[in-house]
Amino acid sequence: MQEKNRIRMPLGAAIACFLITALLIAGVITAGKYIGEAAEGIIDKSAIATDTPSPIDDLIPSDDQTGNSSYFPSDNLSYTGHDDSQNEKYALISNCMSAVVSIDITMQNGFTSVLAGSGSGVLVSDDGYIVTCNHVISGAEKIIVYLDSGETYEASLIGTDSITDLAVIKIDATGLPYARFGDSSTLNVGEPVFAIGNALGKLSNTYTSGSISGLDRSIEIDGQNMTLLQTDASINKGNSGGGLFRASDGALIGIVNAKSSGSGIEGLGFAIPSTLVSDIISDLMDYGFVTGRPYLGVSTQDVTMSGFGLFGSYYTYPRVTSVDDNSAAAIAGIKVNDIILSVNGESVSGSDDLYQIINSFEIGSTITITVQRGNSSVDISVTLLERTA
Repeated sequence: MQEKNRIRMPLGAAIACFLITALLIAGVITAGKYIGEAAEGIIDKSAIATDTPSPIDDLIPSDDQTGNSSYFPSDNLSYTGHDDSQNEKYALISNCMSAVVSIDITMQNGFTSVLAGSGSGVLVSDDGYIVTCNHVISGAEKIIVYLDSGETYEASLIGTDSITDLAVIKIDATGLPYARFGDSSTLNVGEPVFAIGNALGKLSNTYTSGSISGLDRSIEIDGQNMTLLQTDASINKGNSGGGLFRASDGALIGIVNAKSSGSGIEGLGFAIPSTLVSDIISDLMDYGFVTGRPYLGVSTQDVTMSGFGLFGSYYTYPRVTSVDDNSAAAIAGIKVNDIILSVNGESVSGSDDLYQIINSFEIGSTITITVQRGNSSVDISVTLLERTA
């Protein structure tokens, strides 16, 4: 039998190859380590697109909790050149897009009202209720809504909840297409989903697809812990308030509100689960607030105060602009123009922070609120009540 020719490598070359391979392996391990480290602390709201604000479109939930069937009639839609399954898919996506709206917000800048940003929203009823993210409309002087049909409306604010980052607005219109909830608690990792939103605040009704990457992710956003769905469907600025849908039937299973950004990070998007959204927006639509939570009873506006230090530090605190009658704040003696500095010794860094701190207590808890009143610092004992109106 003839022996096969063998290629022999000089010893020096073999050692060189070994060293190169070892360095490459070490590089991969090191790169993986830094990618993991880079993911820490860069969870950002996919938020308002502010670079070049423009209309935005996206999907959201409604009062149907089944999530087991197609959500929009497709009798008026027809597609050619594809088989029935493809036609059904395209009709489903098209119908979802019809429930998506674009949102522009304006804010006051001196004596001028300026366009401050854009975000997504979803019709959840045929009479004009729209769900979006709280951070999309927070601080807005006016909220302008653009329907997929091309019509434009000014929306009124119905209710907000910064704890879950949800808000409900309403336009004066009827006979509108709207999206319906699916049950996010039945999702599985790897299940196909798609998102629809206004990518970059410029590309309305952008469709991206992917899958569920994780369930019940505990994520901290702006100091607030949230339990979110994770997806690898592409999420960009402008997607906030948009919908995450189950690909099999078009059920709305999440409201997009955050993404991870940074060098080397891809495919990390997050959404508020539909089971939570359903409960929150039901309260917001019925009452304008979320029931069963402790209630202080003040409206506030953030103010910046200078502190002490070598470089003249500045701090943001909530200033009381109104006190609700018969509220915990009114009973305790909090007054208009009081500047709230701390709660139980914990410094307060703005109105949203105050709201979150208050909601960390139980109804009936007695807390100490320290306020700046004129030139004096005053400690006020407050027993928190439940909001009823």
